[in-house]
Amino acid sequence: MQYQLIAFDMDGTLLTSDKKVTEVCHRAISDALAAGKDVAICTGRPVAELRPYDGILEGIRYYICECGTLIYDRQEKKIITRHTLAPEIIPEILRISQAEDIMPQVLIGGESYVNAADIIRMPHFHMSVYASLYEEVATRSDDVREMIRRHPEGIEKINLYHASVEGRERTKARIEAARLPVDDIYAEISSLEISSCGYTKGTGLADLAHKLGIPLEQTIGVGDADNDVPILETAGLGLAMGNANEHAKAAADAVLPDCDHDGCALAIHKYLL
Repeated sequence: MQYQLIAFDMDGTLLTSDKKVTEVCHRAISDALAAGKDVAICTGRPVAELRPYDGILEGIRYYICECGTLIYDRQEKKIITRHTLAPEIIPEILRISQAEDIMPQVLIGGESYVNAADIIRMPHFHMSVYASLYEEVATRSDDVREMIRRHPEGIEKINLYHASVEGRERTKARIEAARLPVDDIYAEISSLEISSCGYTKGTGLADLAHKLGIPLEQTIGVGDADNDVPILETAGLGLAMGNANEHAKAAADAVLPDCDHDGCALAIHKYLL
């Protein structure tokens, strides 16, 4: 199979453990683009959290963000697809989120909104590696829950960062007991990502491939975590990182070296080119 499009997850995939893109991976992306291939980012992050990497990702036109709920065209500087949570379920999500020790993050129009007081407490929620990023790009609110209670429309995704894994389990059980029309997926150490039911990194890849006129069998998806499983199963070829969890590895067609040893560069040179 001649592959045309490769889509990389960011954290734990294209980014190393210290949240950098290696020079080897940077050159491999340049090689792919020079060969006329399409390279996309497919991440749980909003557009705001990709801006610090715009320079190193130069040449990549499309970002599939927020686990497939939003696709952003960097060249045109505009959102081209967007799927939001139903406003009527927001109060129930808020009610459930108050039962545990949680840092909420709300993603609206590709931007990130968090409580200002939570940023300095990110180690408490097992998110210390992202603290400097949030300091740089997040929009701070005095009370995120109250903000979205008053304006529940237009929310693509809600991330609930828990103080414990056990708390996350309880939140997930409450959401499922409420039969809300959402997908709730594990991420990071103790995080739960909530988005509109049926929209995943896999549907995001399919949307982008359709826009570009590329058959799905000519696509490659690369990832490491539970929220990457849909793209690994949807793409013509699914590649898991060496550091991927067991769910991602089981969904993949092959396993690469880990994110600290240029697995994404190998994906480009061995499979795409």
